[in-house]
Amino acid sequence: MTPDEPHACVHTELADAVARARPSGRFGWLVRRLDARGASHDTRADIVLGICVAMGFTTLLDQAIFTLAVPALRSGLRASTAEIQLITSVYSIAFGIALVPAGRLGDVIGRRLLFLAGLAMFTGFSVLGGLADDARTVIAARVLQGLGAGMINTQIFGLIQDLFTGTAQARALGRYAMAGGLSALVGPLLGGLVLASVPTDIGWRLLFLVNAPFGVAVFCVALRYLPRHRPSARRFSIDLIGLILLSAITLALMLATLVGSAAMPSRRVCLAVALAGLPLFLAWEAAYQRRGGTPILSRSLVGSRGYVLGTIVAMCQFAAGVTLGMVSALFFLDGLHVDPLLYAALSIPAALASTASAMWSWRFVRRFGRGGTVFAIACHALAVAAQGCAAEFFEIRWIVLTYPAIVLLQGVAGGLIHAPNQAMTLAQIGQDEGRGLAAGFLQLSQRLACSIGMSWGTGVFLVQASSSAGLTAYRDAFVEVLMPILLLVAGAFVAACTDWASRRAQCPTT
Repeated sequence: MTPDEPHACVHTELADAVARARPSGRFGWLVRRLDARGASHDTRADIVLGICVAMGFTTLLDQAIFTLAVPALRSGLRASTAEIQLITSVYSIAFGIALVPAGRLGDVIGRRLLFLAGLAMFTGFSVLGGLADDARTVIAARVLQGLGAGMINTQIFGLIQDLFTGTAQARALGRYAMAGGLSALVGPLLGGLVLASVPTDIGWRLLFLVNAPFGVAVFCVALRYLPRHRPSARRFSIDLIGLILLSAITLALMLATLVGSAAMPSRRVCLAVALAGLPLFLAWEAAYQRRGGTPILSRSLVGSRGYVLGTIVAMCQFAAGVTLGMVSALFFLDGLHVDPLLYAALSIPAALASTASAMWSWRFVRRFGRGGTVFAIACHALAVAAQGCAAEFFEIRWIVLTYPAIVLLQGVAGGLIHAPNQAMTLAQIGQDEGRGLAAGFLQLSQRLACSIGMSWGTGVFLVQASSSAGLTAYRDAFVEVLMPILLLVAGAFVAACTDWASRRAQCPTT
């Protein structure tokens, strides 16, 4: 075998995986066509990608900075505890509910219309929230902002799938992941700067209003450059009953992770609603398909081995990462009594590493394919284990000193996992199989996994840490939460290995 043959076969592995996803004329004039040696340049497609990355950054930045505004908002509007809990949670709930319906509607009536509508909602209700005089108005604004953000993000993934294939798609998703890393880095800094520079009652309003000029500018560019809808070869029907049932199940599951005050129903009620709704949803989908309709839970999704395994990788990795981030913050701030500013500084290497590795992840996936994901997940597991060993055996100063190096490895691994996994997972779904729906289910799965993991991890950590006094209780609580996190990473590893083996069977020279 010549040195170039493994490279060619790995590229063929990715190309074969995306062959079914190639556009058949709908956006052919915009598609960036790739071969193993490079890509042809398409300025208009790059502009559309810039629009997608800009709005992905903005919606994620809004989530990152809003938490800092809550104390000022509470004092400025004299909001109750129940109102504050709703203000901080309804955005995520609405975001999650919008994903799958918006994905299906994007497949049916076009991504341009849904993107512009979501952008108008997100921008307009940012202004409403910034001008609000009472907490109820802010709650309503956050709900509608979340719906708009969910509509936007689903169309972003759909547009990337429509306009790019193969390595170019991995590169585009890498830039989107890079935007997420930058938002996590810039958000707290921007929010803190604004709140420190202006009076309290003005600061939280500015964090709402900062979205407005940016949203208007992006809307004007999107209106000019987003491709218009061209019907696909397959006619999709809108499964309205299925969308309603799935939205109700999603709402119940997300509420179950956010209960804790009189503002929310009990966790048991939420879980009961979700469990009761699931068989109804499955029965309806089967009946709807028998009548010739296009169900939400289509065979093209559940029957795609690569899509299902990639979704499992995404769920396990996102749940592990978010849960680890939350309990690490609690361990350092409450257990080790590290200054918040110092902890933020210690976390900067992870954000920078994640951003940089996401930027170059397309080269990684082009060279190594799914095998690269397996390697990156193994590195992530090593970093999680190292963090647990440090927490259990090191003195406080060594825990603090080794933390940047450990999270640096976590950041590099995360950047090399998420965007390539999204590219290879979504590449399994062709244009006529509902790409927007596939993107919606993938994002919804990630969001639900994150919500459940964060709620469980926080609860277990706080209960165990309060069981006794002193640092030992915090050490034990942290390590206890890390064990299930390692199991999640192991689940992602097994799913990635299974998918890799399947791909290698199709390309035995790798």
